[in-house]
Amino acid sequence: MKINLPAIVLFMLPVLAGCLGPAPKAPRNWLVEWTGPAAAEEANPAAPSVKLQQLEVLAPYGGTRLAVMRSDGSIAFDAFNSFAAAPASLMRGAAFDAIEASGRFSRVVRPGSSAAADFSLEATVVRLALDCRAEGRREASVALVMTLVRGRSVVASSKAEASALLEGGNFSAAFSRAFGDAALAALKSLEVK
Repeated sequence: MKINLPAIVLFMLPVLAGCLGPAPKAPRNWLVEWTGPAAAEEANPAAPSVKLQQLEVLAPYGGTRLAVMRSDGSIAFDAFNSFAAAPASLMRGAAFDAIEASGRFSRVVRPGSSAAADFSLEATVVRLALDCRAEGRREASVALVMTLVRGRSVVASSKAEASALLEGGNFSAAFSRAFGDAALAALKSLEVK
């Protein structure tokens, strides 16, 4: 019996390349949304107006891959869980809704609008990660800074952080809750003059 070695190699090539095995799991994509209360029914007309000027997420948290803080002080990136888009773009709508819900301003103007406001608000997310440093506990962790600007002068600044327990594997709910709690806390402590 004659063995056709080139035919066997050609036949085995898909197996060796992993083409006949099960397809790898696609990563799950998660959101960050506003889940808090709706905007106050009646805004205080005496309060100043504000424009959400910008929202940025600092490195290494600004990419779509979910950052994981580990107990040894290192950070990893989850291959199976990602944000559905760049976190800054996901959070802009949630930040706008949080500012409206805070009741601190008479009117809130969206980023990119040509409308003017009394103040500009800049939000910087300095941490956006899944905190796995405590054994057996996974929490969405958010820390941010909000800066109120009039013209080119900083009027006030506040920092806040919040975390939310990851329940049932729902990363969207945990990160949305942590971001909303941190945003409201920062807005509450922001001294508007």
